[in-house]
Amino acid sequence: MIVSQALSPASIGVFYLNENMANVWQVIVVALMFFCTLLKRSLKQIQRCLCFKTSLNWVQFRQADSDAVEENSDNLQADVWRTNQEYRTYRHQSNGTMVMVQTSTHTFHVDLEKLADCSEYFRALSHSCMRETSEQLVHLDHVPSPVFHNLLQFCFLQRFCISEDLLGEHLRVSTYLLASGFTNRLLIALSQALTEHTCLGYLQLAEELCSEELQETVLTYLSKYLLERSHLCQGLDPHLKAKLLRLRSKGAPHLCCLRKENLTSRNDPETDAARKLFRLEEDQDYGKWSSLTDLPFCADKWCFTTAVLYNYLYLIGGYRHRVKRGYEFKMASFRYNPFTNQWVSTAPLIKHRRHFSTAVCEGRIFAVGGWYLDSLVTPDSSTGVYTAVERYDPWKDTWEFVSSLPLTDFQFSLSLSHDSPLTTSLGHCLYVLGNIQRTGEKLVLRYDTRQDCWCELLPTLTRTSADLPILNFLGAANSQLLVIGGNNSETMVTSFCVNSQKWGRIRAMERTTLIGQGTILHNEVYMSGMKDNSVVKLNLHSLSICPLPSLPVTTCYESVFHLYF
Repeated sequence: MIVSQALSPASIGVFYLNENMANVWQVIVVALMFFCTLLKRSLKQIQRCLCFKTSLNWVQFRQADSDAVEENSDNLQADVWRTNQEYRTYRHQSNGTMVMVQTSTHTFHVDLEKLADCSEYFRALSHSCMRETSEQLVHLDHVPSPVFHNLLQFCFLQRFCISEDLLGEHLRVSTYLLASGFTNRLLIALSQALTEHTCLGYLQLAEELCSEELQETVLTYLSKYLLERSHLCQGLDPHLKAKLLRLRSKGAPHLCCLRKENLTSRNDPETDAARKLFRLEEDQDYGKWSSLTDLPFCADKWCFTTAVLYNYLYLIGGYRHRVKRGYEFKMASFRYNPFTNQWVSTAPLIKHRRHFSTAVCEGRIFAVGGWYLDSLVTPDSSTGVYTAVERYDPWKDTWEFVSSLPLTDFQFSLSLSHDSPLTTSLGHCLYVLGNIQRTGEKLVLRYDTRQDCWCELLPTLTRTSADLPILNFLGAANSQLLVIGGNNSETMVTSFCVNSQKWGRIRAMERTTLIGQGTILHNEVYMSGMKDNSVVKLNLHSLSICPLPSLPVTTCYESVFHLYF
């Protein structure tokens, strides 16, 4: 039986209140559980992160410790030979004869046959009947053990690791033991380590050891910087100084070219292209001109003459530069070293000259003739050749006047396409060739550089003998002056013997336009021509002309010369 009882309103309110409170507690419990779970996971995540970073730091420290240990291990291994006999034992073949070599502090066990291949000292010892060979014990107590160890490392293991400050000590031992291979490797290292502060010390060492190879290594360094280190070179013995000069002209010469005069405006795009030094790169039957360096000035108009002394190229003259009111010409001279590919400024001429000649004689440069250099205007009938002659000393970097040209009752003609008058050197004398204005005769003047005096060499070459209104080139070879000139119809070649003072026969050839400043090498004359922007090679025996590859710029008024690189 079911008994139903009515609930009062108060009882119903309490019931709903208890039910709502239960729901709230459930929500709170769930929230707390979620928060605890989240906190727990966060703590684990933080712990994992902290553990990871700690582990990473530990790994890094371990790696650093490993590197330090490895470095220390390398250092220890480098010196382990001092304490471990096994590292002082050098075998080449299993059945090879082993000898003991006693050096200053350590004994080495070495395969004699292999060591004999590397050292003439041990080769002679291996073929002798000396007590050292029979006892298989060699005493080299005066040889430092570290040096002998490095020699064995090179001979047996091809290892070379010697500091620059120890090269001298190693060269002493290597020279004494006649270990040519090791010596050559030491000299290669020395050639890269020499400085102006150490070279004289090594030169003295070469004299002590009587080592020509060491001497040549040091002299090669000094020759590379002959004039840059002039304070070192001038104090050398004469025979060493002569060897220095020979080293600067070692190998095969290269033909070079530059524009010695430029009169184009500054808006001409070719001006920048022409302001360069070019070298002919030869490759079997082919070749091309390559640009070595820019000329050491920035100008649109210039006029220079070149000279080669001690395998240095000298650029002597001037160029136009801007001043407050317009332009003016500035005298300037530069020196180029083909071994370093660098220009330096040198002392300019005393007089302002244009289209003058240069000649190298007795270790000096002589500047002869030309006329006033101001605005590059064309000379007129009143313009005369300068009689003042200047001499340049490369060691002092100074110019000075010497005896003037003896142009007392005559004048030489001027030329816009060649230097005036033409000048060359032979022996200790300068020779000057010019056209006498009144008669057209060709007169040779000789200047004795030792006596500082001029004289005329007669007879002259008259118009009757040769119609040579134009003189292109004057050179010297085999006690003769070689002359190239011509007229409007043909080019002619002749000679003048300075000993007998007689002119040679006149040989004619097809007319060829030759301009600028040329050079002679092995009976061949090199000059620039107007055709195809080329430099031509004229064989003095056959009078055949061979055009060389075209220059990358238009030929205008070039200078051609040879340099050693």
